[in-house]
Amino acid sequence: MYLIAEFLREQGCIDTVESLVKEAQLSGDYQVCDNIDLDTVLVEFSDYHYAKYNKYPKICKKIEPTACNNAVNINPIKKEKINRNLRKPADVRPTELAKGKPLPKVNNVQAAADNEPNLGITVTPVFQSSGNAEHVNVSAVNEEVAHFAKERILKPIGNLYQLGTEWRDMADTISRDIVMTDLNVHWDDIEGLKECKSLLKEATVYPMKYPELFGGKLAPWQGILLYGPPGTGKTMLAKAVATECKITFFNISSTSIVSKWRGDSEKLVRILFDLAEHHAPAVIFIDEADWVVGSHADVTSSNCTDPARRFRAELLARMDGLVSSKNGILLLAATNSPWELDAALLRRLEKRILVDLPDVRSRFEFLRSYVHVDLLQDKDFFELVQKTEGYSCADLKLICKEAWMMQLRPIWQMLEENKIVRGEIGKIHHGAISKLNYLQIAFDRIKPTSKHIADMYKQWKEKFGAS
Repeated sequence: MYLIAEFLREQGCIDTVESLVKEAQLSGDYQVCDNIDLDTVLVEFSDYHYAKYNKYPKICKKIEPTACNNAVNINPIKKEKINRNLRKPADVRPTELAKGKPLPKVNNVQAAADNEPNLGITVTPVFQSSGNAEHVNVSAVNEEVAHFAKERILKPIGNLYQLGTEWRDMADTISRDIVMTDLNVHWDDIEGLKECKSLLKEATVYPMKYPELFGGKLAPWQGILLYGPPGTGKTMLAKAVATECKITFFNISSTSIVSKWRGDSEKLVRILFDLAEHHAPAVIFIDEADWVVGSHADVTSSNCTDPARRFRAELLARMDGLVSSKNGILLLAATNSPWELDAALLRRLEKRILVDLPDVRSRFEFLRSYVHVDLLQDKDFFELVQKTEGYSCADLKLICKEAWMMQLRPIWQMLEENKIVRGEIGKIHHGAISKLNYLQIAFDRIKPTSKHIADMYKQWKEKFGAS
């Protein structure tokens, strides 16, 4: 209280200091030391809070509406005094009031009208025109419309969480994981995986396109797990869902909902599902789900800490409520280690789809998009495709990239030696892999990364699969 009184005295609030001394019964025998003040205490506390929690403390927050209604009533005499001060003309100086000069007569109605803010709606055209419709650049207008069409407009959070609170800040953080732009990945861009694409359409596209078919007792799939070797297209399938469905898509990773501060992880999980329900229909995509909730987080394990148990319980409870409700929210999870997931999580993931290594037809369709059309008629090319059994799509792309770099190296050397100019590149460069020997050399150099573990996923499918 002495610090507050000294701070108010330094700010010139003499009447407030006198009231504080009287009500708090501060003794005049004590005073604040020379090396301390309220500003110093506040700065030291802020630095300590930032060093401990990696964020500055919030001193003030907006009160609830109920708190505003229950606020202490102001004394009518003081209220009238405040109103008189507010009605005082702005052009009258305090010195003139002190000298007793009469106030100028002001028309209260006119003064109120002049001070009234202009709340009128001004309508301006989105695309400026020169006044003649014939001179409007139609192509420029179409480009602007296409640009705005790619940007996703979210429904405002509104009163979901009050502005200025910690929950609202966390909600803003989670909202950054919403995919706002068009990823431009369509079903036809993914070679093969017909069964995976069909099941995803059953869970995402068809319920919105034909809602009359899903109004009975049984709802569509609301929890889907994509598992398989690395580089087989699980993330591409998720991007296709985000592009084709045109609904709110949450791209969640372990860093989005896991925090080192006690209790924050549970709050982030709750806020995530609240936002998904607010923006419904929505898709929550959790990549690397085994790192979020896996067997390492089993409550029966002695290594599982209390925060991990509470986080796991909150996440599973929210997922259980999501699966049992019909709120238009789909949980889509992907993992390379399905055996790390426990039974509680698998129960909530109703559909478990194996994204396996590509077959020979899918490998051919994948490679043909990177090679020149003349190579498609070569028998050696088909033999090379047969040899790539066990290669994932990521491995095949790496082979094409290596062959591409070998094809570009002679061109770089000629450019550096000034044997050709940049304008002549089009005569010797066709924009695709044109020589089969480059692919063969790249195939000999690059080995498959997931061939030795492909059988593990098939064995897990026989035990826990639900496709």
